[in-house]
Amino acid sequence: MNDEREFWLESLDDLDEELAAGDLEPEDHQVLSRSYTRQAAQVLRRGQPGSEGAEGKGRGKLIAAVAGLVVVGVLAGVFLARAVGSRHSGDTITGNDAVASVPSLLRNAEESAAAGDLAEAIAIYDRVLERSPTNPTALAYKGWFLALQGQEAEAADILADAVVAAPEYPDARAFRAILLYRTGDCSGAAAELASFDATNPPEFISQLVETQGLRTNIALCQIVLQGQEQFQTLADLGLSANDAVAAARALWDPTTPSQGDPALALRVYEAVLADDPDHPGALTYSGVMLTQTGLDDQFAEGARRINRAVEATPNHPEARLWRAWLFAGLGQTDQARADLDHLDSLNPSPEIARLAADLRSRLG
Repeated sequence: MNDEREFWLESLDDLDEELAAGDLEPEDHQVLSRSYTRQAAQVLRRGQPGSEGAEGKGRGKLIAAVAGLVVVGVLAGVFLARAVGSRHSGDTITGNDAVASVPSLLRNAEESAAAGDLAEAIAIYDRVLERSPTNPTALAYKGWFLALQGQEAEAADILADAVVAAPEYPDARAFRAILLYRTGDCSGAAAELASFDATNPPEFISQLVETQGLRTNIALCQIVLQGQEQFQTLADLGLSANDAVAAARALWDPTTPSQGDPALALRVYEAVLADDPDHPGALTYSGVMLTQTGLDDQFAEGARRINRAVEATPNHPEARLWRAWLFAGLGQTDQARADLDHLDSLNPSPEIARLAADLRSRLG
């Protein structure tokens, strides 16, 4: 603990020296100083009594279609921002000259990559790695750029080294999850994504993973590949509840009920509910699925699940939307409007808001 704290404090001193020598712009110095100070404070907080629990928190045709969903190249430019001057407690640089030069080299690599010269960026990362063989930033981004150039076998080895060098470095975890997914190792990608989540990654990286659909696509790939197995729990699938529900939604969409694979989707929802009986997403969408079968016993169970979803999580937008839909189908328009009114106060996503507006227009 003390060694890690000293690392970050010494890093702050290094930044001051780089600024004084003219090797670091004032704006970069300000940004990096805040980052290093935050890292040092986090180390101190981990050493406080009661911090252990907080730190542990957070711990085929269809296959072909799934494989085409992630556009991984888009990730490269956005992730580059974190490479500039990035340092980690796993760095093992020896000698003051090497310490002072590494941030500049990392910035040069970023500039080369931003200009589209990935080969030059890789060469610069090699210079960093000559001084610091376990520098996580150089390993992660060299591996990522090699993957973008199609050198996936070499990239896999380097990204594996990156996560060993710095297990809590989210960039390396994200890149490795992408590469494992691209090369067909859905189980490995799912495990890497779980490790990524455990790093408590910055919000913009998490948002990027979400907007690229990586999380859902990995889960969907995992489910499809294991679809012939008799999975019963989330542990069998190796997925979190939310990821499993998102993938099941991709398997069957209630707005287009004649398409997809409702049987497989329902199995996924049942696996989620076996672990979390009150999961609002699994209750809601399995309930909608059952009510659309037209069979009396299944309709009653579906309605029960939708109502239970609202009872368990009153402010869950999708549960409110689909219960309003259920009420409307039963001719209970006042109850449907009440759910829609409540939904409006929840700042729903654009898609949920659109579906709610369509339902409200039908109610008149």
